[in-house]
Amino acid sequence: MKVIRCEQLSKSYGHRQALQQVTCAIDGQKIVGIIGRNGAGKSTLLHIFSGHIKATNGTCQLFDQNPFNNIRTAANTILIDDQLSFSNYLSLSDILTMAADFYPNWQNDLAYRLLQYAEIDLAVKHQQLSKGHRAIFNVVYGLVARCAFTILDEPMNGMDEAIRQDFYRVILKEYIAFPRTILIASHHLQEMETILEEILLLHKGKIITHATIDELREQLISLTGPNEEIDVLCAYLPIYARKTMANLSSIIVDAYQLKLSHEELQARGITQTALSVSDVCKYLTYEEGSDIDAIFD
Repeated sequence: MKVIRCEQLSKSYGHRQALQQVTCAIDGQKIVGIIGRNGAGKSTLLHIFSGHIKATNGTCQLFDQNPFNNIRTAANTILIDDQLSFSNYLSLSDILTMAADFYPNWQNDLAYRLLQYAEIDLAVKHQQLSKGHRAIFNVVYGLVARCAFTILDEPMNGMDEAIRQDFYRVILKEYIAFPRTILIASHHLQEMETILEEILLLHKGKIITHATIDELREQLISLTGPNEEIDVLCAYLPIYARKTMANLSSIIVDAYQLKLSHEELQARGITQTALSVSDVCKYLTYEEGSDIDAIFD
């Protein structure tokens, strides 16, 4: 069954188009990264998925129903972002106690243990927490609710590196303990790619690719060699980026369109280097003149 399915989804805010004809489907229980630069449309897409906002055009189906203002889908969905807030009259302990009445799968004991590990005082109010502690509380809240559709929008913002690494493990352990569909929008792809099964890559409101981690890892490669040999490849291959230093050039190309074997490349003095998933996503959204060096040229 498709957990989420959208067709030709668009969202505009006045004259600004946040999403442009987005079509995608996510099925089954898995952890999916929603990746893109600032302004790519990640948060807008997640808020449509969760039913918090309505698309301007197109259709969105969550568990085969329109999620917008839908009590049935809302009961199985939780969205955690940095806008999450609670009443000033409630302590963190009060919030956890009340949440058990809303979420049938709520794990109160686990919430207490995780927050104790993070040394968070449950007697304080949510608004009194530091940015890092608020992020930790929000992630814990989103995970221990154990909703069938869990959305974490930039969940690690404000956490230091050590605690981020801890909570990537928490996400994975919670997924194993209670499998569900988890979407994570984040700028920290390199840190979390080991827990992801798929990536949905957005750029300027459009989907660039939706693929498994393994498929992305194999999609692009870096080739470095003499300028004249690289020029030959550039004549027939789509080039995602090129850098030239003296008589050597490096290019990023689609691995599936490269017709030369490893031995043939070596014979031409060309070395082949694999890219990280983070770098693949960077080059798939690269535009000529968009890097910082272009400002100084």
